[in-house]
Amino acid sequence: MRGFRRALAGAGLLVAAATARAQDARLAQRLDKPTYVAVNAIVDSARVAKLPTAPLVDKALEGAAKGSDGQKIVFAVHQLSVRMTSARHVLGATSSPDEIKAAATALDNGVSDRDLARVKSAGGKRPVTMPLAVLTDLIGRQVPIATATSLVVQLAKSGIKDPDLALFQRNVRADIDRGADPTVAATTRARGLVARGNPPATKPAQ
Repeated sequence: MRGFRRALAGAGLLVAAATARAQDARLAQRLDKPTYVAVNAIVDSARVAKLPTAPLVDKALEGAAKGSDGQKIVFAVHQLSVRMTSARHVLGATSSPDEIKAAATALDNGVSDRDLARVKSAGGKRPVTMPLAVLTDLIGRQVPIATATSLVVQLAKSGIKDPDLALFQRNVRADIDRGADPTVAATTRARGLVARGNPPATKPAQ
């Protein structure tokens, strides 16, 4: 059994090393040398801290695709690293890469550490990737941060499952696209979902 575990650990290290080399190659191809060196240093620090590195690489490549200068790219990558560090601190050391990425995105959209902790606490031991994605989407659709956070916390406390959260998100989008006030749409849909007691997900309302 010990030998099997060592083999698995070795395989994991090989995969991680291969992933790191692939990320480095993409950065080297798309960034000028000074920018590459600075970004790679941030990525290496994140790797040592056991933070997900793919979002940092993607952020750098996104900046390169948009034609941003090297200083802006490095700053954006550094800020994302800071947000991911804060996210992991709030969510806990066992949080998954997807949870950390979702939390960092929520922070970037104005969610506070305190509200991030509220969402985490409301969900108990369940992953918070979907609740945080819904929260960020609501904010992006002009639902005030305080309202959006309270609604997501309410849904999480009510035990609403991820498929129904996804349906809630789609229905709110549809309501807004049809001209509904974002806050009214989100609040009405959340109240209806909680009142029905977490029903099985169905098709979005027409």
